Amino acid sequence: MGGARPERIYVTGADGMLGQALIRALGDDPRTAHWPVHGVSLVDFDIADGRALSRSVAEFRPTVVVHLAACAIVDTCEADPRLAMRVNVEGTRNVARESRRAGARMVYLSSDYVFDGLATPEHGYTEQDLPNPVSVYGLTKVAGERITSLVPDSLIVRTSWLFGGADERVDNVLAAVRSAERGEPAPLVSDQYSLPTGTRDLAEALVHLLCLPEPPGGTIHIGNGGRASWFDVGLELQSVLKDDEGPALAPTPIPMADCGFVGARPVDSTLNTDRLHSLGHSMTTWRESLRTYLRTLGIGTATTDGKGNA
Repeated sequence: MGGARPERIYVTGADGMLGQALIRALGDDPRTAHWPVHGVSLVDFDIADGRALSRSVAEFRPTVVVHLAACAIVDTCEADPRLAMRVNVEGTRNVARESRRAGARMVYLSSDYVFDGLATPEHGYTEQDLPNPVSVYGLTKVAGERITSLVPDSLIVRTSWLFGGADERVDNVLAAVRSAERGEPAPLVSDQYSLPTGTRDLAEALVHLLCLPEPPGGTIHIGNGGRASWFDVGLELQSVLKDDEGPALAPTPIPMADCGFVGARPVDSTLNTDRLHSLGHSMTTWRESLRTYLRTLGIGTATTDGKGNA
């Protein structure tokens, strides 16, 4: 993959913030700009509809299937486990079946929520640490990983806390920006930790892996550098907005216990990304990634580095 011949990339969940970022990154990278890419989303069909998926995959004839589609809102999964199972497990089973039929390699997006976060290793969870999810969402992602592992040469990608989209309902950073614009407080969880990760950086890491002469299999962790809470992210955002003379942001720390969450969350699901580094790709810090994303929104355009220096 990524060697002598171009790949044909089939992307599920193509209208999500990572799906859009990945398709854009594939088109922007000169190594992959000529690769045929076909993205599908719920407006095309439900991945739990095996027949519709089968027709679509057979028509495109992919060599790589990147499976991003998921029911990823934790409380929705907790409130409706059948929906979570249908999308995250049955849908993934369908994608795995069609990948095998097409002879395509499958890349599956998983989550740091496969871990309980109760006794996080000093340097973060490695790919060898055993999952122990504490939510319906986490359980369905573990099931998806196991299904994916049955596809030859498959790759399971665990990541965490994505930002960089255009929908404030699923992007905490954008939601905080919009709160500032409306003059509203921004309550942000202060006692849960992981690796905030920009979708553009994650997409570029995926492109790197797709282009390796010997593509990796198994499981790999991808995330921006630096452990943080969402409140930490809010403080950084507040600083950028202040420097930019933008709307004032009032991040308010709130403990998980007071959030009214339906589903449990891991307390500290920080991932260890050493394997990614060993494969020749380094991620920027979440602060740098945040400032890059904010510049796409027209915020902090006077800054040119991760410290806000011109």
